[in-house]
Amino acid sequence: MKKICIVIALIFCLVGCTAPKVKDIGNSGSAQSGVWISYSEINSMLLSENGFKNEFSQVLFNLKELEIENVYLHVRAFCDSLYPSKYFPKMKALDGYDYDVLEYITKTLKAENIKVHAWINPYRVSTSTTDINTLDTDSPAYIWLSDQIPENDKNVCVSGGIYLNPAEPEVRNLVINEIKEILENYDVDGIHFDDYFYPTTETSFDEISYKNYSENNQNPLSLEDWRRNNVNLLISGCYDAIKYKNSNVIFSVSPMASLDKNYNNLYADVAEWINGEYVDVIIPQIYFGFSYPQEEFRFQNMLETWKKAVKNSNVGLCIGLGCYKGVPELEEDRDEWENNFDIISRQVEICKKDQTVEGYVYFSYSSLFSNEYPYKTQRENIIKAVNTNG
Repeated sequence: MKKICIVIALIFCLVGCTAPKVKDIGNSGSAQSGVWISYSEINSMLLSENGFKNEFSQVLFNLKELEIENVYLHVRAFCDSLYPSKYFPKMKALDGYDYDVLEYITKTLKAENIKVHAWINPYRVSTSTTDINTLDTDSPAYIWLSDQIPENDKNVCVSGGIYLNPAEPEVRNLVINEIKEILENYDVDGIHFDDYFYPTTETSFDEISYKNYSENNQNPLSLEDWRRNNVNLLISGCYDAIKYKNSNVIFSVSPMASLDKNYNNLYADVAEWINGEYVDVIIPQIYFGFSYPQEEFRFQNMLETWKKAVKNSNVGLCIGLGCYKGVPELEEDRDEWENNFDIISRQVEICKKDQTVEGYVYFSYSSLFSNEYPYKTQRENIIKAVNTNG
């Protein structure tokens, strides 16, 4: 998108200059390993009768066994937070806890030299309902929609779910303020977004905001380019806010595997983020095997696509690996994954040997460390791959 638009938006978002880029996501020069721990996995630990600290001691044991160096920890999934926040209500599963769980996790992992990346869904509020009365009354989405100020309603889109509106500066400022809050209060090594940007291509989703934009610009962008620019403004604004606070903090995004689907379905212009260097690291979700029916999506072909995407840039490339596919749900995956338990371990070996790849991240914790068949067999093969030289 037009970089001049991004520059203008940054004037409203923050003050300061961009610091030098830092790409070292781990602790050595070889490909680094990581794992995503999702909100549902955190909830299970928080609600466990064993207590969170006991559950997390097992997490720590597992991470060390597999030599995991980076944890991508879900701190905000649905407009609620894993920590006491000025901007978002705490997760319901935290009720009854008299200590700061995020602080505990961060200190525990850092003591073991494991890096912590705070994982955020910037826009998602609810995917299960459009009823705002189900929201926490401290949720910014609820406040905006119920505060008797009609102008604030535009900050929230209610369409097949509830979402913060990517088009609005107030939303970008909210996300940036959240990031600043995390960096001010917690010793995290990274801020991380996943692949949830625009939830739909429907024109009705944000028609009021687009109409207002079009009426106030002589040469308005198309709806598609406007949406992409809205996301670009957020990504670049977050990058600069992070670097202004702490130049050593890594900003990473994990997009879908397909560059085209990111661009056309989610309005995530990943090529622009790379070319404009609005991120430090890209972690594409290459959750495919070696024999996927569509040849372009086969692991090694997707890997080459992403290597070309980051070529001649200062953006690092890590690879998202789909451990959950050990028990495949889609028909096109079944034949390969049900008959081969070394797919992830082979992908780890490829990542370790490829000089362009800086790391790999497993999705997700529960699939990686499950002791049920075939996940356990999959993990045993991964351990062998991790322990081999390469």
